[in-house]
Amino acid sequence: MIERILVVCEGNLCRSPIAQGLLRREMADTVVASAGLSAVAGTAIDPVAASLLAARGIDMSAHRARRLDERMCRVADLILVMELAQQHAIERFYPIARGRVYRLAEAYPTDVPDPYGRPHRSYEYALTLIDHGVQDWTRRIASLARSSRY
Repeated sequence: MIERILVVCEGNLCRSPIAQGLLRREMADTVVASAGLSAVAGTAIDPVAASLLAARGIDMSAHRARRLDERMCRVADLILVMELAQQHAIERFYPIARGRVYRLAEAYPTDVPDPYGRPHRSYEYALTLIDHGVQDWTRRIASLARSSRY
């Protein structure tokens, strides 16, 4: 059963907080957290990312960046990343996470590109990919939960 999901990107400012907010909305009974491989702890969510979430009724204004660590990897049942390179990095630095790390948008033949500091349309594109990935994983997790009950 998947009870704890960790979403990871580079800085924990845009992509992973967006995914965290969307997953929390879709999976209210699941603990969803986020972190970044290179995060500067305590940094606030990117204002463009925050405004895109706010437009969807999701308030992530209290979010502060966290750097990924072994404890986070140990307690997560599922770790979702934005890029294949991030999956490889996590599995290399935190071998305990192997077998639980997947790309969020793995159903699509692309990584979720980092919109940080880029034009607004880059944020919208990332949000679209993240939203599709969240919907895909929500269905998968629900299917796993149904099959584990039998």
